Amino acid sequence: MAVILWAMGLSLVAQCCLCSVEQTGCLKWRPNGDNVCCDACHPGNRLVKECGRNPKDLCKPCEPKRFTTNPKVYKCDQCTQCVGALVTLKECTSTTDTQCGCKDGLMCGDARCSFCIKKCDKGEEPTEDRSCRPCPERTFNNQVHQKCKPWSTK
Repeated sequence: MAVILWAMGLSLVAQCCLCSVEQTGCLKWRPNGDNVCCDACHPGNRLVKECGRNPKDLCKPCEPKRFTTNPKVYKCDQCTQCVGALVTLKECTSTTDTQCGCKDGLMCGDARCSFCIKKCDKGEEPTEDRSCRPCPERTFNNQVHQKCKPWSTK
C-alpha cells in the first residue's frame, strides 16, 4: 500500500513539474512539401525560420529581459526598465512587459505609465505643464487630481 501511495505521489509531482515548464517551438504549423511552416510560435517564443523539417526548430524562447506578445515575430522586444520616479510593480516575463508604477505622491502620466506626474490634492487642479495649482476663486475640487468646478448657486 505504501509503495502504491509513493508511486501516486511521485506521478503527481512529475505532472506538476511538466505543467510548469514553458513550451518551446512552433505551436501551429502547416505542411509545405517535405517541410512544415510555422503559423504561430508558443507564447514567449520567437520565430527562427518560417519553414523547416521539424516544428520544434522553427521557434525558440525569448532571451532574458526580452518578451513577445506576437506569436510570429523574429525578434523579441526589450523589457521596459522602470527608472527615475517609476517603480517596478511586476517583473517582465517572456510573455509580458514590465509593469511600472510611480513613487508616492506621483501618478502615471499615461496609460502605459511611461512617465509620472505630480498628483494634485483636493483644492487643486492639474495644469497643462503637468503641475498643480490652487482652485481659482469661486471654484472647488473635492477629489484628487480633478479639474476645479464652479460653486453652485443652488
